Order: sequence, then structure tokens, then C-alpha cells
Amino acid sequence: MNNQVEVAVISKEGCLPCLRIKRIVGELKDELPGMRVREVDFTSEEGVALSIENAILYPPAVFINGSLFAKGKIPEEPLKEAVRKAARGI
Repeated sequence: MNNQVEVAVISKEGCLPCLRIKRIVGELKDELPGMRVREVDFTSEEGVALSIENAILYPPAVFINGSLFAKGKIPEEPLKEAVRKAARGI
């Protein structure tokens, strides 16, 4: 696993599902030291633009290497597998 992977998490303060996704992404970062993580506030200029472009009505949302992976209720295992695959360049 030597490919660079970036995970962007669209979140909002007070969002409990967002905290869950941040925890999962944090665990992946511990597992994949080269992984970059960006947190984007849902209400920020970037967050609003991404939300409009990708029809994100509410957080959380996760982007892997710039592509929307999932939004809303995000299952843990598919997220972990997708990030691991991206890290392997698959």
C-alpha cells in the first residue's frame, strides 16, 4: 500500500453521524500512514459548493481522491474497503 490517498469528510458541528465517520477515518489514517485527511465544514464556501455539485442535502459525505464515495448514512466496512483499495491503487 504505497499510493497516496486523500479522504475529504464533509461535516458540520453537532452532527453525530459526522463524528462516527471522523472516527472511522481516523482509524484508517492510523492504519495507512500516507493517507491525507481533509475536513470540510458543510456550511463553508467549499462545503456548499461540493454539496450543490454532488446533491448533498446534509452531512456527512466522504470523498476519496476527489470523487464522492457516499453521503448520508455511510456504512463502515464499505468505506474502509474503498479507502484501502484506493491506497493500493485499485
